[in-house]
Amino acid sequence: MLPDEVWKPQLGPQEKAIRAAFIEELFFGGARGGGKTSFLMGDFAADVQENGSAWRGIVFRRTYPELDEVVEEGKRVLYKAFPGTEYKVGVHEFRIPHATGDVVLRLRHMENVGDADHYMGHQYTWISFDELPNWPSLEAYKKLKACLRSTAGVANMRIRSTGNPGGVGHQAVKEYFIDPAPEGEVVIQDDQSINPRMFIKSLVTDNRILLAADPGYIDRLKGVGDEHLVKAWLEGDWDSFVGQYFTSWSNECVIPSFPVPDSWPLFGGLDYGEASPTSFGLYTIDFDGNIYRIGEYYQAGAAASTHAYEIDKMIQSNPFTGGRPPSQIYADPSMWAKRRLTEAVTHSPYDIFSEQGLHLTKGNNDRITGWRVINDALTKKKFYVFGGWNDNLTRTLPALPRSTSNPEDVDTHSDDHAADELRYAMMHIYRPSLPKHDAVRNPFYGGNVLDSLPARKTA
Repeated sequence: MLPDEVWKPQLGPQEKAIRAAFIEELFFGGARGGGKTSFLMGDFAADVQENGSAWRGIVFRRTYPELDEVVEEGKRVLYKAFPGTEYKVGVHEFRIPHATGDVVLRLRHMENVGDADHYMGHQYTWISFDELPNWPSLEAYKKLKACLRSTAGVANMRIRSTGNPGGVGHQAVKEYFIDPAPEGEVVIQDDQSINPRMFIKSLVTDNRILLAADPGYIDRLKGVGDEHLVKAWLEGDWDSFVGQYFTSWSNECVIPSFPVPDSWPLFGGLDYGEASPTSFGLYTIDFDGNIYRIGEYYQAGAAASTHAYEIDKMIQSNPFTGGRPPSQIYADPSMWAKRRLTEAVTHSPYDIFSEQGLHLTKGNNDRITGWRVINDALTKKKFYVFGGWNDNLTRTLPALPRSTSNPEDVDTHSDDHAADELRYAMMHIYRPSLPKHDAVRNPFYGGNVLDSLPARKTA
């Protein structure tokens, strides 16, 4: 550990996170101003003296400009803790002098999963992902867990990550670190990872140094005027985050299942993928225009024939519809693209589904209008899902972020497969109602006001 006069963790979450060195994977954060980057530098520095040059670290950010804050915080902590420390700009690493040789902390940016392959032969005893929700998934994070190793018998090798609610990878982080223990400070061991992991929540109110230096910080956050933004920034609310697209979603959308009357028509929505998931939703509509999502099929890593067979089986075995087939299945337009199987045979996913008896209709692929239609239905409480039968939609739809390049669109790097098939279906079966206006009692409304006036007398 570092002497208190050099760097001391703030009492509360930051101190607890430092003491949790025995936890191999730890996610620290949850709100703005929680002292996350300072924690990372302090956590790395804590084991430098004991392990010397065997202590090797690396910090990842999604893009290179994001590393500027890490560099500044590293200089603030490491220069004071270890006199003679240098930051080598050309190679983007801190070098800390030690009797056993330099201790190295590298700073790297990693924009996509493919970039992780450049590090697969490396060995590190401390790995960090600053602002983990900025990555679309945890695939790169999980790949690089293989780099946490040492031939020097170093104790307490660990991975540390930080972040706030929001970002394109919000849902992946939430499922892995937050959902198993939302209040944090609980050791998590389940089928997602054999290694123990933990979430430690840190809020702006825990950062006493920041608030002492800037007493008006919280008031400025409250002043942004966006209720969801304030909840995410101040409370670390992972169900209401910065950039959330479908803010009108609530748990009231999830209702108990019931037998669907034969007089209610059935429809399907289909978003197709092979390596990525194929999502199919079965829908009905009542005579008041309410849409119900009855059930779903959601599967990745399968061929078109497998998807078609499983979806057909799911439709026939549905306990709420008596196995009735949908009258229309509105599908991803890319399914009509043919691919050559042999010199003589060309097939499209549409052809394969047709052979299974599932006849598809091209869905309207106007993304912006589709999202607006879904938002209208959510806002007017016209869309419901059967609880326990639509877990992938209820898992992913509330977590979809806005695109940073086009705020009217959902971020296409997010897990939007279920939302896409919902969009195809809703564009065809939901009709937004026109707003009702009070009767206009102005006698001049709608007419030519000038014509209704009496003629003026002229001299």
